[in-house]
Amino acid sequence: MTETTASLLPYLGVLKVSGEDRASFLHNQLSNDVNNLPIAQACYATYNTPKGRVLANMLVLNTGDELWLIMSADLIEAIAKRLRMFVLRSKVTLANASDSLGVASNIVPTDEDYALPEVPPLLLNAELNDGVWRIALPHEGVLCVGDISALPAHNEKAELQWRSHEINHGYPWIRAANSETCVAQMLNQHLLGGVHFRKGCYPGQEIIARAQYRGQVKRGLVMYGSNQLVEAGEKLFDDAGEEVGVVINAIPQAMGSLILAVVKYSVENERLNTEKAAALDFKRRFYTVAEEAQ
Repeated sequence: MTETTASLLPYLGVLKVSGEDRASFLHNQLSNDVNNLPIAQACYATYNTPKGRVLANMLVLNTGDELWLIMSADLIEAIAKRLRMFVLRSKVTLANASDSLGVASNIVPTDEDYALPEVPPLLLNAELNDGVWRIALPHEGVLCVGDISALPAHNEKAELQWRSHEINHGYPWIRAANSETCVAQMLNQHLLGGVHFRKGCYPGQEIIARAQYRGQVKRGLVMYGSNQLVEAGEKLFDDAGEEVGVVINAIPQAMGSLILAVVKYSVENERLNTEKAAALDFKRRFYTVAEEAQ
């Protein structure tokens, strides 16, 4: 029997949203249907600028009494500050709970390829056991959220296995270094269940809808390898020196880095370079043929 690996994930944190207007407030701010998110369910979502650029992507968990927003830890304070600007008279409280609540991984390591979902999974099951919520993700990993004392300790090897698993399956996490660089479709949020196209207005909704229905997205997610260390937020260039993409996530490996980047469709197979002159070799793309033809 293959043993699961688990680790606290310090790069993720939790923003708690409470108050009787929490669902309607977030529904008007995020890209998914938070109003109809059942208790003990979660969903992916994005928070966007009015121009449709993703400030942060996240998992939204309905615990019953609160909504927990799981996102990159280095974005929580900025996102909380921005959301508070729009609370006005709504009965909503936002609190960075990362000091008490943690996020942990749980997977059975595998090298098996995983296809993108045929139908975007707008709802994800979550179970509460011994004070820890376990969210079953489409890529067959489980994200555990709860009191830090009830979660597994940080294990560097297990964390890297989780991050490698998500990169290999095309699941990005926007960090502070690349916030506002992409629209939701560039990050495949429409395929991973992060965008509900019939829920009504939210910041950036018009831009995201236009990109979806008029085929205006010309960049997508691609996985690369490099024999050098690469960091999130680094810009990518082709041989002519033109800026053609940005690194979303990158993890160190024995011989360099494994990278998830958003690049122009037209250059995905080319050998790209970072600002620091690290060369990237194409491994796999995560957007569909139909999108490529747009």
